[in-house]
Amino acid sequence: MRQRLPSPFDPARRRGLAAAAVATLCVLGATAQAASPSVVPLDVDVSVPPAAIRSGEMRHFLYEMRLSNFASREIALAQLDVVADDGRLLARFAASDLAGMLAVPGQAAGTPSGRLAPGSFGTLFIEVQVPVDAAPPRVLSHRLSIAGPTDADSSRVQLDGPRVAVASSSQVAVLGPPLKGGDWLVANGLSNDADHRRTQVVLDGQARIAQRYAIDLVKLDAGGRAFKADATQNAAWAGYAEPVLAVADGAVVSVRDQLPDNTPGQLPEGRISLDTIAGNAVILDVGQGRYVTYGHLIPGSVTVSPGQTVTKGQVIGKLGNSGQSDAPHLHLHVADAPSPLAAEGLPYTFECHRPRGTVTSLEAVMEGKPASRSSKDHAPRSDQLPVDNDVIAFCE
Repeated sequence: MRQRLPSPFDPARRRGLAAAAVATLCVLGATAQAASPSVVPLDVDVSVPPAAIRSGEMRHFLYEMRLSNFASREIALAQLDVVADDGRLLARFAASDLAGMLAVPGQAAGTPSGRLAPGSFGTLFIEVQVPVDAAPPRVLSHRLSIAGPTDADSSRVQLDGPRVAVASSSQVAVLGPPLKGGDWLVANGLSNDADHRRTQVVLDGQARIAQRYAIDLVKLDAGGRAFKADATQNAAWAGYAEPVLAVADGAVVSVRDQLPDNTPGQLPEGRISLDTIAGNAVILDVGQGRYVTYGHLIPGSVTVSPGQTVTKGQVIGKLGNSGQSDAPHLHLHVADAPSPLAAEGLPYTFECHRPRGTVTSLEAVMEGKPASRSSKDHAPRSDQLPVDNDVIAFCE
């Protein structure tokens, strides 16, 4: 057991000093003539700046706000306004919205409340969408309100800040196609509530979201089905064994190639660890501090080795169903470190893809039914990222 060193400061004395400090603040607040500073007892932090990711006619800004409750009482979130640097109101989230956006460590999944217990903290997952024909914001400002008496002074229920600079466009990687042609269903893709987006993992003393912009790509056949015949056979899935391509010139950092494929529709056999969660995987260093992770490849299909250089479009493996996977698909994401989870997810787009509709029911597709799609413009899109449940074809 680690021995606790004696403190030179008496706890009672510290409490007295804290009380004196609060009293001083009260006196200052009473005498100040300018706008009173907020005394809402929340510490607010945005550690990873948002980037503008275009998809169709909208720009998407995804980021997280850490809220820590310094009060001895519960705090209920009431409203959040997001404002551009030119004063435009970009988004307004009501209490019901915030309840679904707030994740509190230790809180059971599926029980959103929008509340923070005394001394607790939570992560507010935010997505702001701005039409592409509007000026893109350079800075996002925030006004957060909490529940309180209707006659309460605004300084007690309203917090202005923080101001968050938007990442420059140069910080968004532009990738070549990871797969050939199409049709590819984008599952768990760009959205504020996808599983990837909400997977916050603590490793080496840091809570990070490596899969912030991750996508899963599931192939659909000419009839719009993900599989035919016996769905428990990997070979019945349209995408199984499809060649996986390097999305940029780069160097191979790590490879795993000997994990077995799973049986579709079943949980993986054996214990999934940090080393095996991505299954058979390749991580590429594509420069500028960016690492591309490819997951769930077929065992024995990887064609590259650590230290090897690759060129964009080169085949590096085949799409499979290994690791934390229950159906053949390709997992893809970009991060700031060569690790599937111990990294921060970085923004990216694809050089070119062609929209092929949006699936209206992912569950139906996974049951083997033909994909029912809403109509979309099929013109090619450059430097964009498809959103959750889009169907796309990569440009050849």
